[in-house]
Amino acid sequence: MKWYRKDTLELLGLGSSFEILEKGDLPLSAEESVEKVFGPKENRGAMVISGIGGIVGSGKAMQFGSRLLPYDVPLVGLDLPGAPDGLGRQFQGLLRSFGPEKANAIMENIIKIHYDGKKLPSSLKQFRPAFLLEAIPEILSLKKEHYALFREAFPHIEIRSVTSGFPSS
Repeated sequence: MKWYRKDTLELLGLGSSFEILEKGDLPLSAEESVEKVFGPKENRGAMVISGIGGIVGSGKAMQFGSRLLPYDVPLVGLDLPGAPDGLGRQFQGLLRSFGPEKANAIMENIIKIHYDGKKLPSSLKQFRPAFLLEAIPEILSLKKEHYALFREAFPHIEIRSVTSGFPSS
């Protein structure tokens, strides 16, 4: 069988999935992974989710918010002022899954910032964005402009798209 691209784990230098299963141990811990992406505990950068008001963006906020909470990674949600309140619609699911205490803690760790889509808000800088998860409409010209805004403001940010394979930063 011919593969067109390498396994993500191999691209990251962690070995193939088969090698990991054969060894019976993960190549690094969750804490080490978080530190590699977001920085040391005393100076963690943020995860930014653009398009947080939509179904996909708000769902990813719940997913990553619950997993990153123990590691003190701030989650910044970015969207246009008129975007729907996707986060509010997700809250009942959080309550059912985690109970009120953890659901509230997850929501307290999400900082929502509105912007015009043309320039990044100055308040974003204080959160030291380390990872952008983009969940905006599948319009490549719009995505390219969006990524350019982030690359200019935060040259070392890791960028990934929920909706496409573009970009591969």
